[in-house]
Amino acid sequence: MNWIRSSKGTIVVALFVVCLGAVGTAAALTVTADDPAREAQAGSEINTTVTIDDAFTENSQWTVGAETELNNVSWTLEEYDQGSRVEQWSDLGGQSISQDVSSDPSGDELRLQIRGEVPAVPEYNYSNPAAENVTFVAVTSTSGDNTQTLETYSVHVYTNESKNAREAIDAARAASDSAGNPDGVESTIDNAISSYNSGNFENAMDLANEAEQKATSSQQTSQLVLFGAVAVVAIAVIGGGVYYWRNRGDDYDKLR
Repeated sequence: MNWIRSSKGTIVVALFVVCLGAVGTAAALTVTADDPAREAQAGSEINTTVTIDDAFTENSQWTVGAETELNNVSWTLEEYDQGSRVEQWSDLGGQSISQDVSSDPSGDELRLQIRGEVPAVPEYNYSNPAAENVTFVAVTSTSGDNTQTLETYSVHVYTNESKNAREAIDAARAASDSAGNPDGVESTIDNAISSYNSGNFENAMDLANEAEQKATSSQQTSQLVLFGAVAVVAIAVIGGGVYYWRNRGDDYDKLR
């Protein structure tokens, strides 16, 4: 019985050590990007540099891979040792790359530069902005048969027309919420969203502006009604007070 308990304890400890090892491997490669664009206009050019620190802590040689949905892409991969460049690969080209790297003779950091043109919006979807994203750069590491995605950076794509239409719909929704969602406004906003999703941004803006005006007008009307009601109550209170004091004065004179 003691042997069984001891064996179970050994297994638990072994599993714990294995788990720690796995976590250490996953956390060994630290990936950061130099101010990557979160939003960009279709057709514009964007770039960033992805840095992989402690690149050879776990493996002295492995394969770095990267993919992008940008067009007309250029890549440059550099290896550094204590801040000094020791290797460079340029003109890798294409929307995906794969390059073997090694710490022999030295190296502790990799820097991957990417530059490319933002493609067209893949899908217009007001309610799900992520559908309008494309992959800026996805970085992977491959060692043997094991491939891991280290980091993925996405960029939200827009056109001037789609951005203006989205902002108009946002303003209409805010006005509707502020006015308590008056009748008819929500359906107009829904129609604006449908136009946005189909790429008819001019109509989307017209409908959004109409909805915002309806909501604003409804709110102003509600405020006027409220102010009118308050005024009526105030007049009634004042009139009642005057009437009370006058009657009280008459009663006092009669008593005299």
